[in-house]
Amino acid sequence: MTALLRPIDRLCDALAALAGIYLSAIMLGIVISALARTFHLSGSWSSHVFTFAEFGLLYIVMAASPWLVRQRGHVFIEIVTAALPSTVRGSFSRLVAVLCIVICLVLVWYTWGAAAKAYRFGDAEMRSLDLPKWLLLGAMPIGFGLMALQFLHFIFGPQTLHTGQAGVHE
Repeated sequence: MTALLRPIDRLCDALAALAGIYLSAIMLGIVISALARTFHLSGSWSSHVFTFAEFGLLYIVMAASPWLVRQRGHVFIEIVTAALPSTVRGSFSRLVAVLCIVICLVLVWYTWGAAAKAYRFGDAEMRSLDLPKWLLLGAMPIGFGLMALQFLHFIFGPQTLHTGQAGVHE
């Protein structure tokens, strides 16, 4: 099963890298926009920086989250798994991963419906630029779908989602 997920892993690596680049671009755009305003050089382009930053924050989360799932980089509390006997811990952790997949798939269903509805009705986000709303919403079913696939690592792979050690271990 892990061999089947390798292309997905590479895609998630690329999306995480793009998220980092986009985050850097947002920071640079805000700095340039602030400097331009300070020197009275801002024009209509400066308001677009904030529109792309707003959209970018959602894109960054949706692009980086599948990679974070695989790295076990999301915040979760290990106090319950640390208290479980080692014979039960693996099964419990895999059950939690199954629950995470179910939640991700429900979110895929809901966000796909919202994006499709926005596309069908031609909804737009009215900011400094009028952008199609499906462009914003379309990132969510992709991100949640990739997260669901990444949780499969913890069901069928050698590692479980939880380490069974309470506390911070970094």
